[in-house]
Amino acid sequence: MLAERAEAPGKVNLFFAAGPRRADGYHEVASLYCAVSATEVVTATLTRATGADVAVDVAVVPGSLVAQQEAAGSFSLDGVPTDASNLAVRAAHAVLELFPPLVGGLHLTIDKAVPVAGGMGGGSADAAAALVAVNRLAARVSGRPALDDDALLGLAARLGADVPFALTGGAAVGTGTGAELRPVRTGTALHLVLVAGTGGLSTPAVYAELDRLREHEDVPAPELPAGLERALATGSAAELAPLLRNDLQPAALSLAPELEDVLAAGRAAGALTSIVSGSGPTTAHLAPDAAAAQEQAARFTRRGLAALAVTAPPA
Repeated sequence: MLAERAEAPGKVNLFFAAGPRRADGYHEVASLYCAVSATEVVTATLTRATGADVAVDVAVVPGSLVAQQEAAGSFSLDGVPTDASNLAVRAAHAVLELFPPLVGGLHLTIDKAVPVAGGMGGGSADAAAALVAVNRLAARVSGRPALDDDALLGLAARLGADVPFALTGGAAVGTGTGAELRPVRTGTALHLVLVAGTGGLSTPAVYAELDRLREHEDVPAPELPAGLERALATGSAAELAPLLRNDLQPAALSLAPELEDVLAAGRAAGALTSIVSGSGPTTAHLAPDAAAAQEQAARFTRRGLAALAVTAPPA
């Protein structure tokens, strides 16, 4: 049967500033996204099935953070939806609506390497990879031109704030709700250690806690600090470290206070800085070089935590 395969990266927010809650419930943000070398892979296959449903299988990538979580008993594939609530399924339908109906069914296989509800945009990466794979497959089957990059970005923005970045990768400043992207230049790849939490944190719950914690504060409009993009362009981890910040971190720590011990362990292991990634509970620890990242990851795994040394953006 015909099949197309695509991959999309997980991400870390090296910087994340959130403004006050808007009337529509969203927050204006100023974010520095950076893709990491932990990727989700989606394979779209045309099957002999009939009907409009999209079937889904999920597998764990060996050696990934998710595989380590599964081995420790803190992750199960049973928790990953395989119905219409899966963002990759929604992405597939969004593409298929723009092509003639398939003669046959569609099957998606998702190879998971990025933690679920971990603040790394794993579901968004699934959606981005599904957009690309299904677009290629639908074009082959129909004989029509594939959707161009702008069209895919438009679909991505409708699916979620993090999906457009998962589609483009690299490094980018995100503004608005995070979906308005401006690519930024990177120098030498950074070396990070990602440590997965033992549970998940709901992004809406973290934002709600952020609003509660800041209820009586005068929250300024979000903006990037001076020098952040320059430090990223030079690839200097030492210059970048003091500029990293995540406004969602206090809320994540309030909901999952055990993460403070993980951040402290990262600093004790020699990380230049340690932050919660996105809404958490994944934490990101900036290492001075590749060897230090490998050593720090090993120290975390000896503590029984799921940890992985990655490059950002992928080399």
